[in-house]
Amino acid sequence: MRRNGAERGLHSGIVWLYVRSMLASEIESRLLRPAGLPQPGPSGHILDVDAHVAWLRQYAAAVESACEGDPEPLRIKTAHVLGVLGNANAIAAEERFFPPLARACLLAAVYHDVARYEQYRLWHTFRDRDSMSHGELGAVLVGMLGVLEREPQLARAVTEAVRLHNAYALPETLPADVRAVTQTVRDADKLDIMRVMDAHLSRPGPYSPTVVLSRPDDPSLFSDKVIQACLERRAASYDDLASVNDFRLLLGTWIYGLHYKASRRLLARQGHCRRLVEALPADGPYREARTQLLEELASLEAQDKG
Repeated sequence: MRRNGAERGLHSGIVWLYVRSMLASEIESRLLRPAGLPQPGPSGHILDVDAHVAWLRQYAAAVESACEGDPEPLRIKTAHVLGVLGNANAIAAEERFFPPLARACLLAAVYHDVARYEQYRLWHTFRDRDSMSHGELGAVLVGMLGVLEREPQLARAVTEAVRLHNAYALPETLPADVRAVTQTVRDADKLDIMRVMDAHLSRPGPYSPTVVLSRPDDPSLFSDKVIQACLERRAASYDDLASVNDFRLLLGTWIYGLHYKASRRLLARQGHCRRLVEALPADGPYREARTQLLEELASLEAQDKG
């Protein structure tokens, strides 16, 4: 039976309440509650979120000290958060958001991946399918750790953006402020993931299994679904990845998933997407998709220079 928009929104809310109840009983008892962390809040200019960044750094260090695995992936995540924050700031400024909305975007950027630390500590992976949604867990952590208690007017939009930033598609019934914050963080996140992957895949292999989601670097493997998504001008799904080259192509398809003009201009200027797509084989199964994406990028680059 098909649901209308209101029914889907209600269903999504019910599912979320169920997930939270399951988390409370099965996972929250396993989550760290580091002692002595200062409660972050507003300080100085409305766009100053340095107190929240300082809190995140201290929280990351506390989780890292309790983690038995290689800490390098966690340090990469902290650098990623700062990259997302920079992108979100640029998008909010270029789109001329009102200051309170811009602050909400910056806070959501700071906390969007707060669950990655515990995800890695508890499950030794960043793959949601092998653990749980880091967006859902992040929303729980934001509430449990009280990081937005001094930001009551923005807490709802920020928490929902954390929860939804990694969803394949957004619910149709989101309030306007939640949608704007979530779309900003999703765009900023995609742009910095391209930076991280460009840096990692530009060097000689072997590649970190954590970074490439355990996909093999085998040129003979490819996913028809990822290629088809590109040819249909839509973002591909992580679930369909068969290889590192598929990952490169998936990142290229994010050109079709960016919401703001400012985000597309940043993509053109930063150059990470172009280098990832150019690294795909020029012949074989990726040929048509690669050509299409390079033409799209050339068009964006021309518009940005114009």
